[in-house]
Amino acid sequence: MANKDLVRRALSVTANMPAKQAKPAVGEGPSAVAKEFANESHLQAVPVPRTGPGSMLAFMAEQSEVHKEVVRLRERISEFDGADVVRRIDPNEITASNWANRDVSHFDTDAFAKLKAEIANSEGNVQPIKVRAKKNPDGVGVPFEIVYGHRRHRACLELGIPVLALIESDMEDAELFVEMERENRDREDLSAWEQGVMYQRALDQNLFQSARQLAVAIERDVSNISRAMALAKLPADVIRAFGSPLNLQFRWATPLRDAHQRDPEGLLEKARKVSESTPRLTPAEVFSFLTRPPVVEAASAKRPVEWKDSDGKRLALLSTDKKGRAILSFAQAIEESEQRKLIKLIDGFLGSRS
Repeated sequence: MANKDLVRRALSVTANMPAKQAKPAVGEGPSAVAKEFANESHLQAVPVPRTGPGSMLAFMAEQSEVHKEVVRLRERISEFDGADVVRRIDPNEITASNWANRDVSHFDTDAFAKLKAEIANSEGNVQPIKVRAKKNPDGVGVPFEIVYGHRRHRACLELGIPVLALIESDMEDAELFVEMERENRDREDLSAWEQGVMYQRALDQNLFQSARQLAVAIERDVSNISRAMALAKLPADVIRAFGSPLNLQFRWATPLRDAHQRDPEGLLEKARKVSESTPRLTPAEVFSFLTRPPVVEAASAKRPVEWKDSDGKRLALLSTDKKGRAILSFAQAIEESEQRKLIKLIDGFLGSRS
């Protein structure tokens, strides 16, 4: 009976081992652990004894070693529990985000050419991009969408090589937008216009209820967001006058918006002239030309000049009397601080005439 008890105890060693439930991770880590288990060579073989009790003791000792090894490997596998999956993906299986914030002109810059050369020399991107699995219940369409890394993805696509990608299985739209915006802010700076297009698209698609809510989510000043969106709302002819939307600057947003509100047709006419001019003006020269106040020519001195807001309501009127004397009137009363600004401008104007 003693020998039978020994056999029962020996056979129950592995059956009674604690079943630690570890979530299997996808990727190379866990498989490497399994391979290590298959190729293990350090377990010491127990010499086969010649007596019955000795055989039982040897069997129990061997099972104890196996038990220890299984526990060790379970602990190794548990380290990969919840780990993100990183693998190489065909770039054709990845689509740009709905809120992609890189204008196509970015891919014609020296900075992109340098990045592409670095990736080619390294035979792939060292820093992975991030993608999320698209919700395609029928399995039709491209399976992945970029969270961030549009430039690295484009470089790999043009080089015809797989792109190293971190795969996020479940991510909401707003979460994707915030992570994309923050990651790009730490890398190659987006132009003011690109940021404005991205912010406006997020609001149009109801990712956020207001510019203020958007500002809180991405931890940016709401005034910067407003200026960026003002640039994004400029007519295409005005953007084209600068040669590339990447040339637009935050500090130009308010003057350009005001020039457009004051005289929309006049601004468009100026912008078309700039686009057709040779040699090309610098972006700063274009800005100066487009925002320059209208000049009243002698032949048209009797024709009043009118300023309007975005709703078409008159803000101010410059007219002349029969003797050619200028009269500037405002539709509404102006505050004392605004009067001081106006006086300063008139002083400067009169000083330039003397």
